[in-house]
Formats: sequence, structure tokens, C-alpha cells
Amino acid sequence: MSLNRTYLCTIHPVGVCKKNKTNLNTETMKTSSKALIFFLALSAAIFTGCDKDDDTPDENINNTSNQFNYDDAFGVFVAIKTVSTQTIGGMTIPVEFNTATAAFMPSAGATNMIDGGDVSLNDKNLKKVQNNAYIYDDVMNPLDFSTVSWTASGKGDVPAINKTVTRGFPAYSAADALPESISKASGFSISLGNKISNADSVIVVVGSNNKSAYKIVAGNAGIISFSSADLTNVAISTTGLLSVSPYNITSQSDDSKKYYFINETVYTRMNVNITE
Repeated sequence: MSLNRTYLCTIHPVGVCKKNKTNLNTETMKTSSKALIFFLALSAAIFTGCDKDDDTPDENINNTSNQFNYDDAFGVFVAIKTVSTQTIGGMTIPVEFNTATAAFMPSAGATNMIDGGDVSLNDKNLKKVQNNAYIYDDVMNPLDFSTVSWTASGKGDVPAINKTVTRGFPAYSAADALPESISKASGFSISLGNKISNADSVIVVVGSNNKSAYKIVAGNAGIISFSSADLTNVAISTTGLLSVSPYNITSQSDDSKKYYFINETVYTRMNVNITE
């Protein structure tokens, strides 16, 4: 499976792009995102394996999670829990929001997205934007993830799709301990170990001013480290972001086409002080 950059460069809070891991397409962001829409299939675009049409994790995922692969996908559905924290007056304040994204391709691994008809998650409709990506951005009517049931009406070459994902959401129990400051010269490490649960893989992103660095590790990794060299392109800022995003993956085939379903939890430390 091989990833095209359509997903990776669409929506991310700190500007992740597979080509150079930096510049965010700001025009795309204007047309297809709201302030709290963190990913459009970013996590869906960074996995390998998962060949089973059920909710059983593929054992190969943890062995190959550093690779960007999946050229057999005709579409992807992502349910996302976001937990953003910032420290004010010594108090860590969390803000939670649930959202969702989806996308369909005309052929496996294609670089363009197509209309797949009406898409809903738990009977709440996603909005199709200019580039045919689907997002949920109704902050006044938030999603409830007690269940995760996807429906797509289908259109053209996209079949009708129904899928209830039963794996639940992954978690990271040490989000409150994410660093408030990062030195580019020194680099940094984040302990994962037994703090991650129910995840196939984890993506960690640090960035500011639309420039970022990211790494992907297996869900059972003990630690993730960024060296000074890894942080070369990250801009110095007092308003940086650091996110830890565990995710899991299931799949289903309809009309002999593979569709992927991702449950992801995005933990973001805001206002990180990034120094030289």
C-alpha cells in the first residue's frame, strides 16, 4: 500500500506535508477546515498492513508503522477525538472536541478525491468541501463517540458503505505531562510505553508557523525522540504546538474496493515555547 500526498497535505494543526514535512497549504485550509479540525485522513495516510475486513488489528501494523503505505485504499473514514491543553497560571486546562473526516478516490492510490454522495457519522452529516473532502465542523452539535457508525450513500463509482467500528478509541495517559518548552539544539523525547493503549501506531508532531517535524512509531513503542537535526525546519516560536496522536485501523471491502476506518485521539499541547 502506498500513500499519495493528497491527504497528508490537507489539514493538520501544525502543517504536516509528506513531501517536505513542512509547509501547510493555507488555501486548502481556508476552504476545508475549521479551527478544531485537526486531520483529514492524516493518520489514515500513515499506516501499512491491515488487510482484514473486520475489527481485528493486523499484526503487521506494529512492524511497519514507520512507512507511508496504502495503495489499495479507495477511501478513508476518520473519527477523531481532540484534546487540547494549555497551561495558564500554573493550571493545565483541557479543551475537548470530537470531529470526523472522510475522502474517496477514483482508483486505489489516486491523488484526487471524488464525490461519494452523502456521508454521515452516527447519523450526523459531514460537509463536502471544494476539494471533495468531507469534514464535520458543527461545533454547536458535537459528535458523540459512544458508537462509531459510518454511512455513505455512494455516488458514481463509490458504492454505498455502512460500517460500525467496534475497536474503541486509543488513549495516551500522559498528555498533561507533555513539555511546555522545547530546545531545538537539545531535542526532546516523549515516554510512551504503557501510557498508550488500544493503538496500532502513534504519530508525534511538533511545529509552529506552518513548519513542522513528525515521526510515526508502533503503538507499543516505549519512547519517541527528536534530535536537533529532526527539528531543523521547525520555527522558533512561543506559540508552538506538540501533539501525540495514537490511532487504530480497521478495513472493509465493498464492491471489491478497500475502505479504511480510523479511530484517532489527538492530544495537543498548545503554546509550546520552541527555542533555538
